[in-house]
Amino acid sequence: MSVDTIIAVAKIHLIGGKMESSARLCLTDATYLFGKGDMIAAKHRALKSLAYSVGVLHPVYRAALA
Repeated sequence: MSVDTIIAVAKIHLIGGKMESSARLCLTDATYLFGKGDMIAAKHRALKSLAYSVGVLHPVYRAALA
């Protein structure tokens, strides 16, 4: 998955999780880093956002990680 796709998926899964504030912070960081052109750090923060919102065992996280 591309970095911008991972960020979009993280936005979709943002609302409603018990760690929403942490997921939101990571997503904000990912968007900022993406805008600066730092794709590696942006991907890392977007994946962290997904980890907070859906968990690392969720199929969406696994697909984004691959």
